Amino acid sequence: MPLRLVELQDRFRAAVLGFAVGDALGFPLRGLPPPALVHQRALGEDFASRPRGGFPKGQFSDDTQMMLAMADAVAREQKVDGRTAAQHLMWLWQEGTILQPPPAATQAAEALLGGTPWMSAGAPMGVCDASSLSRGVVVGLFSEASPPRLAHDAQVLTVVTHKEPLCAAAVAAFGRAIQLGLAGEPLSVQAWCDQVSQAAAPHSPALADELYYLPRAFTWAPERALAALRRVGVPASQFDFEAGLPAHVTPVLLTALYAALKCPLDFRGALALVLKCGGEVDVAAGVAGAVLGAQLGTDAMPARLKKNVMYAEHLVEAADALFDAKLAKSPAYVTAQAQARR
Repeated sequence: MPLRLVELQDRFRAAVLGFAVGDALGFPLRGLPPPALVHQRALGEDFASRPRGGFPKGQFSDDTQMMLAMADAVAREQKVDGRTAAQHLMWLWQEGTILQPPPAATQAAEALLGGTPWMSAGAPMGVCDASSLSRGVVVGLFSEASPPRLAHDAQVLTVVTHKEPLCAAAVAAFGRAIQLGLAGEPLSVQAWCDQVSQAAAPHSPALADELYYLPRAFTWAPERALAALRRVGVPASQFDFEAGLPAHVTPVLLTALYAALKCPLDFRGALALVLKCGGEVDVAAGVAGAVLGAQLGTDAMPARLKKNVMYAEHLVEAADALFDAKLAKSPAYVTAQAQARR
């Protein structure tokens, strides 16, 4: 049964807040190896008091900053437009507010600032860092659910910084995972993974296969499953088992979705499962947080995390702007949701 409008708006807010909360929890832990996290029992409970040497408590990383830039671009235009998305990304670098971005994003921003067209500025083929995943929040909340539309919108928002089709596939899959939460319909793990797999297929059949077979990981102990997932898609020459989750879009996405499916009713538990992996945990925890936020709503999120994440009011405003843009774009969607209230 479709959600009532007030419930749907709450899920929009929870998806945006969930990404930022997961990102802020992982930001001070990014790059730490798993052994350094073994004795930290309160992972997912609260934010570090002085993350990464002096940022305010609850500070999120460049991933949430780029997500907010894309959300603003789409909400203002009420459509996915590459030129507008590029302009909003450039402002982060022009204003000097971007926090510790990966080299690929900085190189793309510098190319844009130098006059390179938005569809040509992104990192070349083969660059698959996970920073592109933040676009999935916007795609999931705003785009239509059909695989072709998801593939198109994911490609437009991703190519600004990454030309690699695998990145667009991962963004489309992440977006579809959010949409399944917003739908409010219970699905088996296999049916859920099949839907997410279909979203990835237009850009990467290989990632689609990995997503389709993700349920196999639930037949193993969590430690074994997480250790296996962080190897997927990563060349052996680039994999360091001791470093934790690699900065590669495939294992980051698979790990985040595994955690969300493993703890479907436990927001904090899912984030703790991701954070213990070490390595690229900020964006991975953000993905898990957004998926569960869309599925469970804001009431499922710990109050201290909702309250203490930086710029919480701005995050809610960004979610509401996307919500309004979605309703303005899709009158039929409004009608269907309104009928659910009767």
